Amino acid sequence: MVAGTLMSLNNARQNAQAEVKSAEKLVLYLFDTAILNNEKLNQKQIDKRTFNLQHLKHMRHIKIELANEHGEIIDSNQTSQKDALNEAPEWFKSVLNRFTAPWTPSVRSLEYQGKVLGKLIITPDPDFEYAEKWKQLKELLTLVFIFFILVNLSVVWAVGQALKPTESIYNALNALEEGKLETRLPKFKVPELARIADKFNLMIIKLEQSIKQNHKLTQQLITLQEQERKSIARDLHDEFGQCLTAINTDASIILKASDKKYPELKGSAEAIASLSRHLTEMVSGLLQQLRPGVLEELGIEAAISDLIESWGSRNKEIAWRVKMDPIEVALDESKSITLYRLIQECLTNITKHAGATEVDLEIFYERKGIRDGLHVVLKDNGKGFDSKNTNGLGLPGMRERVEGLNGQLTIKTRKGHGTVIEAWIPIQS
Repeated sequence: MVAGTLMSLNNARQNAQAEVKSAEKLVLYLFDTAILNNEKLNQKQIDKRTFNLQHLKHMRHIKIELANEHGEIIDSNQTSQKDALNEAPEWFKSVLNRFTAPWTPSVRSLEYQGKVLGKLIITPDPDFEYAEKWKQLKELLTLVFIFFILVNLSVVWAVGQALKPTESIYNALNALEEGKLETRLPKFKVPELARIADKFNLMIIKLEQSIKQNHKLTQQLITLQEQERKSIARDLHDEFGQCLTAINTDASIILKASDKKYPELKGSAEAIASLSRHLTEMVSGLLQQLRPGVLEELGIEAAISDLIESWGSRNKEIAWRVKMDPIEVALDESKSITLYRLIQECLTNITKHAGATEVDLEIFYERKGIRDGLHVVLKDNGKGFDSKNTNGLGLPGMRERVEGLNGQLTIKTRKGHGTVIEAWIPIQS
């Protein structure tokens, strides 16, 4: 637009100069002819009616004046002031005059037999030409500006339409970030975006397969871990437990014998008996952590109740509330263990890190889509933590366990505002 404006100004300057020069030459020619044929000059007199310059008022590019022998202007083709509304602005005229040669008047002397009777002064007046060029330029620039605006609006609309599918891509990425692996991009009409959509959908398929495979491996590892725990618990119960029972029995026998025959052995016997009882209690605690016997004997409801009551007895400064729907559907071993370990890990973390004074646990049925599942909500009023900076293995382990069963785990927490852990475990995979 700047280049076009400069070119238009240059063209206007050249055109105005050509128009004015052409009009000047024409007027000079006509007056040279009129002077020769003018009868009044032969009468040695000139007046306002000598040339009737008012008849030439339509010649706007030229200012024609008639002066007598004393230099007084007695006639002119411009008697009224110019219309200021139709004039070009001063800066426009200044720009054109800057690059145009100065306009000089042409003078024709009116003589008769060597006596000067007067003068015709013909002065180029480019103002009307400038006004005409300014009007043309203004109309052109207005048209160009409107065209410029329309083109930009068209470009914005076209680019907006072309990039409109990126909103779908953005939403799909957000859904993928939330773990919604069923997200897919539609088939776009734009070839470039269509290829991106195909690659994106293929990537999601590969990712979904990879996650399923990882969940499968995780479940296998968890199963092996539980089997190993079960084996260790059985060995502790059968071997170590029996040995401790035998030691405690022998210590009791020695303690009875020391009362009658060997009083010097009484202290040692009491120490052995006390140590064996302590070891027995410690082994019982290890057995409870490795493989809660109540889970196999009485089921998941009794195991959870026993776990909470045992935890509450060790943390009497914490007020706790439990609301648990009857779990009528029999859960398989992996899901029962996962539910038990989830609550166990949460309670352990509350004891170690939360500094809470209140804990609420709620377990109820929830229908999610076409599948039924157990919903677990555990809240505490502790100090919270930054969920993005978890260095331990507890939370990632819980997530792996739950998601390995095609469930969902959500952790909501802020520093100083407690923690809410929600888990959904499907009853039917």
